[in-house]
Amino acid sequence: MRLGWFIFASWAFLLSALADNSSIYRSKSIIIDTDIFSDVDDVGSLAIANVLHNYGLVDLRGVAINTHSKYGALAASVINTYFGNGDIPIAAIRPLTNETFFDTRDFVLGEYASKIAHNWPRSLNDSSATPTPVELYRSILASSEDQSITIISLGFLNNLAALLISPSDDITPLTSLNLISAKVEELVVMGGRYPSGREFNFAGVDPASTQHVVNNWPRDIPITYSGYELGKGILSGGRLADYALPDSPVLAAYQWYVGRCSTIRESWDPVTTLYGILGLEGSRELGIGKLFAYANEIGYNEVSVDGTNTWVNDSSVSNQHWLRLADGVTNTSVAWLLNQLYAHDPSDKSCSTLKLLDVVDIAS
Repeated sequence: MRLGWFIFASWAFLLSALADNSSIYRSKSIIIDTDIFSDVDDVGSLAIANVLHNYGLVDLRGVAINTHSKYGALAASVINTYFGNGDIPIAAIRPLTNETFFDTRDFVLGEYASKIAHNWPRSLNDSSATPTPVELYRSILASSEDQSITIISLGFLNNLAALLISPSDDITPLTSLNLISAKVEELVVMGGRYPSGREFNFAGVDPASTQHVVNNWPRDIPITYSGYELGKGILSGGRLADYALPDSPVLAAYQWYVGRCSTIRESWDPVTTLYGILGLEGSRELGIGKLFAYANEIGYNEVSVDGTNTWVNDSSVSNQHWLRLADGVTNTSVAWLLNQLYAHDPSDKSCSTLKLLDVVDIAS
C-alpha cells in the first residue's frame, strides 16, 4: 500500500507538468461506443474519458450510442458538457425511442438516463439531430492519421457491425474494411467470458452483430477483450457522495441507479475504458505503472450464433488477447483509481486539486 500511495501521490505533480508541456506528448485518439442506458458504469467510463481528455492524455474524438432510447445520447451529452466537452460529437443509432430503463430482472436497479438528461445542462438538445454511428465512424476515421484510432466498445456491437458492411460514400471512397485497416490502431471490447462462456453484451440482445464483428474484424487490426470476469470483482463508486461535487451528474446517476444509499457498482466498462486509454504500460505522465496484462499469448476469439464465445488456440494469431490484472495489482487499487476519476472536479484540468484518498477508505 505504501508503494501504491507513493505512485498515486505523484499524480498531481506529473499532471501539472503535462499541462505545461502537452505538446511533447502524443494523445491517443479514441471513439467510445456505449450502451449508456441500462447500466451506470457507462457514465463512469465517460467520466474517465472526459477527465483524461481534459488532461491532454487522450483525444475523445466521438461517442456513438448503441441503444435506441433517445436518452442515451442526451445522457452522454450531459456528462461531456459537465466536464466542459459539450462539443464532442455524439451519434445515436436509429430508430430512436422514448424508452426508459426498468429493471425487469431483479427489480432493484433504477433509471438514471432520462433523469440526468432532464435535470442537467447539455449541449445536445435533440437526439434526432445527431449523425448515425456509421456516419460518425466514417467521418472520424477518414479524417484521421493512419493507425491512430482506438475504438472502445462498451455494450452491443450493432454499430460496429453496421460499420463493417458500410460501402464507400461521399465521406470517403474507402470501403469499410479498407477504412478500418488503414485508420484503426486497436479495437477494445467489453464483452464475453474467457476463455469461454456466455455474457450479456455478446449474447443478450444482438448475438448476430457480435458474431459478425468478432468473426469478421480485419485480422491485421489488434483486438483486446475485457471479459465479464475482469470487471465483476472491481467494485467502484464507493462513497461518491463524500467526494464528488454535490452537482455532479456522475454522482446522481450512480445514486439513482444503484439505490438504497449505495453507489457501489461493478466496473466492466470503466476498466475497459481505462485499458483503452492507458494500454498495458500505464502512464508515465500519470505516474501509474502497469495495471493490466494479457492473459494469453496466442489465439483468437470465436463467437457462435447464440453469442457465446470460445477462445481458439492458434499459434498463427498473436494480435488478439483478453485481459487480466497485472501481477501485484488488486481489485481494490483499481477501484480506488476509478473513484478518483469519477469524483474529479471538472474545473481542475491540471490535477492541482486531485483528492488523494486512502485506498481502503474509499473502497469501503
